[in-house]
Order: sequence, then structure tokens, then C-alpha cells
Amino acid sequence: MSQHPIPFSSPSGSSGPAGATRRFPKRSVITFGVVVGLIGLALIIWPFFSASWILVVLFGSALIANGAVLIARGRGSLGGILLIVAGVVAMAFTGATARALVSFAAFGLIAIGALWLFAGARFARSKPSIGIVPGAVLLVGGILALIWPGVALSIAAIVGGIVLLAIATFIVWGATRVRRVDASAATIVI
Repeated sequence: MSQHPIPFSSPSGSSGPAGATRRFPKRSVITFGVVVGLIGLALIIWPFFSASWILVVLFGSALIANGAVLIARGRGSLGGILLIVAGVVAMAFTGATARALVSFAAFGLIAIGALWLFAGARFARSKPSIGIVPGAVLLVGGILALIWPGVALSIAAIVGGIVLLAIATFIVWGATRVRRVDASAATIVI
């Protein structure tokens, strides 16, 4: 087995002498943690607006990027143009796109819940099983998301915001806890 030190670089990019103590680039990590926290806070304060905006921007950007790749590869330039136009239209009509995406996810929840219930009922012929509970929850959640897409998106946004705030807290806490790293003491044993 050999031991190889983990390479650390200084802020200037030079590697310096082996065994030298380096500063952890905590400013960039703290900044990243603060940005994640701000996104989480926005999801909690304005759940429907921020969640629908983030969802639509990600969806529209994915459509535009896929269209650009199709055009760049020289295959399906018409398909690429249609994907780009669909991405722009999706971003132009934020509310309708968000409701459509939530409805699509709701149909997925209903389908998965129904399959789960079918499989759970099939395996639990002799006695009622707790195995059908997740399927029932998915089915009811999908139906409720179809009935109230705005509420479903808001609930998902609030839960996501809480998770992002927790992640941001750990990022900032972790960045402030690490003071110095001794490069000679940090090794990977292979």
C-alpha cells in the first residue's frame, strides 16, 4: 500500500513546499452557503412564486440547451429549433408551465401509487399489510396535486426551502469550523 498526499493549492495557485499549512478558501464556501440559504429563504417566504420561477427556468433552460445541442451536432435542426422555441415559450408563460409540470408530476404520483397499491394488495392477500400505506399516500398526494397544483407546489417549495436552509447552515458552519489544513497530515491510503 502506498500513501499519496492530497494536493492542496494556495489562493495564488502555486503548490508551495510539501507539508506546508494552507488556508482553507472559506470565503467562497461561505458565499455559496449564503446563496443557498437565500434561495431557501425565498422558497419559504414566496413559495409559489419562487418555486414556479425556479421550476420553469430550469425546465425552459433544459429545453433550450437540448435544442442547441441538437443544432450544434448537425442532427435534427428542426427539432432543435422547436426545442428552443418551446423553452422560450415555457419561460414566457411561467404560471401555465408550472401548473403543467405539477400536473405531470401528479399523474406520475397517481400511477406509482396505483402500482404500489396493486403490488401491496397482491402480496398481502392473507392479511392487511402496512405495505399499502405508501401507495395510498402517493395516490392521495397525486390526486390532491391535480386538484390544487398551486398548493402542492407551495408545499414542495416550503419543504425544499427548509432543507436548503439546513444545508446552508451546515455549509457555513463547516466553512467556519475548518481553520487550517496540514497537507502532510492529510493522506489517502490506497
